Amino acid sequence: MKLRPASIDDAQLLFDWRNEPLTRAMSVNTEPVAWDDHVKWLSTRLARPEPGLYICEDDGIPCGMVRIDNDEISYTVDTGFRGKGLATKMLILARHQFGSKRAKVKRSNEASAKAATKAGHTVEYI
Repeated sequence: MKLRPASIDDAQLLFDWRNEPLTRAMSVNTEPVAWDDHVKWLSTRLARPEPGLYICEDDGIPCGMVRIDNDEISYTVDTGFRGKGLATKMLILARHQFGSKRAKVKRSNEASAKAATKAGHTVEYI
């Protein structure tokens, strides 16, 4: 498993993950994202000196995303990889590369809070 920097070639993948119903339900902003808005956001994000946006790959297959914003970490796991402990592994990998971060998690998202805690990050409930 590895984290690689996201690129504009990942636009569709990131768009699909962001608009997946459970991901939306557990996000701070639960509204669907329009394609044009997503591409604009991604282009702006990738233009930063430190974009902080990574694709997690397991045996070369994209399985999740990690976003680092200062001391905060956000993440999602592809629906086909959920329930297999991947979030914890992905978050441990992120902690090793970027240090311990703060994960904002909805109280109803016990699995995410558990994964972040097990990986050594701090959970802040929203």
